[in-house]
Amino acid sequence: MPDSQPQLADFPFALTTDDAAAQVEAALIARREERTSTNWIALIRLFDGTEIPCNIKDISKSGAKLGVPAAYELPAAFMIRIIGRDFVLRVNLAWRRGNYAGVRIERIAKLPVVEEKKAPAAESAAKPVPNPNYSSIGSRRSRISPE
Repeated sequence: MPDSQPQLADFPFALTTDDAAAQVEAALIARREERTSTNWIALIRLFDGTEIPCNIKDISKSGAKLGVPAAYELPAAFMIRIIGRDFVLRVNLAWRRGNYAGVRIERIAKLPVVEEKKAPAAESAAKPVPNPNYSSIGSRRSRISPE
């Protein structure tokens, strides 16, 4: 009766424990820049105008790791706008695994600063605020009988 279990030599891609450890170590060394752990809330903006909510889990000068639901299909290139920051990133999709995606930062652009309209606020401060009249609302009926 032949042995039905495949042998380790039968797998051409089989790695020994030392080889696997060496590859993991090489992958860790291969990072160009140090990643900074973040939890920024952001919006992915596709070129057709669609916005997808996401989180930026970590970021470096050249790339970032995004938390984005697996239900959304991401194109090869898109924009990311970080909520509360005044810049957008143009990125290329590097990898996608489940609810995470890796991107390479291609370009950073500064958003124009939106100035608040001060003139209408100054005019409203000059006008007196009318006293609200709640008589039209009526009052709640009291259950206590007057004596």
